[in-house]
Amino acid sequence: MQKKLLTVAVASALAMPAVALAQVTVYGTIDTGLRSASKVVVGANNESLMTVTDGNRTTNRWGLKGTEDLGGGMNANFTLEGQYASDIGGGPGSATPANQGLFQRKSIVGLSSGGNSVDLGRDYTVNFKAQGIYDPMSYTYTGITPSAGTNVAGTRSSNMVTAGFRFGTGGVRVDYALGEVAGENGWGTRMGFMGDFAFGPVTVAGAYSTQKDAVTGTDKATTTNLGAVYNMGPFTFRGGFSDTKYDDGAGGEAKTPMLLLGAQYAISPTLNGRLGYYDTKFKVLGTEVGSRKLFIAALDYSLSKRTTAYVAVDRHTMKDQGFSVNLASGAVTVTGIDQGSVMGVNSASGATGFNVGIAHSF
Repeated sequence: MQKKLLTVAVASALAMPAVALAQVTVYGTIDTGLRSASKVVVGANNESLMTVTDGNRTTNRWGLKGTEDLGGGMNANFTLEGQYASDIGGGPGSATPANQGLFQRKSIVGLSSGGNSVDLGRDYTVNFKAQGIYDPMSYTYTGITPSAGTNVAGTRSSNMVTAGFRFGTGGVRVDYALGEVAGENGWGTRMGFMGDFAFGPVTVAGAYSTQKDAVTGTDKATTTNLGAVYNMGPFTFRGGFSDTKYDDGAGGEAKTPMLLLGAQYAISPTLNGRLGYYDTKFKVLGTEVGSRKLFIAALDYSLSKRTTAYVAVDRHTMKDQGFSVNLASGAVTVTGIDQGSVMGVNSASGATGFNVGIAHSF
C-alpha cells in the first residue's frame, strides 16, 4: 500500500511566506531471491552457480509522484522514479551503465484531464506500453525474459513529449523523442504511436515507431508490436509479436522478429500459475543467422496485497550467432557476436535456471 507523505511549507528556510504544496506519494518495490543456474561460463568451462539476486520477478524501484488539482477537471502531475539493487544495497548506477541516473526509470511532468494527458521528460515508449498489455508474463519476471529490450525502441526514451487519449474501452498514445542535434533537428529522433481496444473478453494492442541515427540522419530502425489478450474465466491467454528492422540506407538490413505466447491460470484467489514462451530470430539480409528461445514457468503466491512469494524455472536455448546494431554510431553495423551467454549462462546447448524469492511493494 502506498504511503502518503504530506509536504510542509518551510517558510523560515526559504525566507518567503508559507504556501500550500501538493501531496507527494512515495512508492516502490523490493524483490530479492535466490537463483541457481546451470552452465555458467567460467573461462572455458561451464559450471553451476547459486546467487542472491534482485529484480528477477519485479524490478526494484522507488519513486515520488504527485498531483495538484488546477480546477476545471485539470491536474498537474509529476513522477520521478529510480532503480536500485537490493542484493548489494546499491543505488542507481551501481549495477550497469543502463541504470545510471537517480531517476533514470522515469522523470516526467505534465497535465491531465480525465483519461487524456500530455507529459514531458523521460518516459516509457509506446512499444513498451503496447507489449506490456499482451506480454506472456504481464511484465513480471523481466529480470529473466527478453521483454521489450530486444527492439531498438527499447523500454524508455529521454527528451520525449508524450500524449495519451482514452475513450470508452480504447485509447491511443503518441510520443516523440527529440534528437537534440544542433542544426539537424531530425537526426536522432524517435516517433511512435500505439492503440489498445477492448472487445468483451478480448483486448488488442499494437504500436509502431521509427528512429533515425544521430550522426548522419539517414540510417533508421522501425519497431512494430502487435498482440492480444483473451480472458476466459480463471484462464488468461496472451500472444503477439515484436519485430525490429534496421536499415543502413546502403543495402544493409537486419531484423529481430520475436514471437510471444503465454497462459495464466488463477488456481485460487492467492495462487497464480504462469507459462511464457519467447522465440527470437536474428536475421541479416533475409537470412537467419541465429535464434534464442526461452521457456519459463512460474507460481506466484500472494501473502498479502503487497507481498508475493514466487518460484520459477526457466530454460534458455541459443543457436549459432546473433548480431549487434549501434544506431547511434551513424551506421547500422551488423557484426557477428557470441550469443552463448544469457544472464551469465552458456545456453548454446540449453541452460536451466531455478528461482525463488519474495517481492514486496510499498
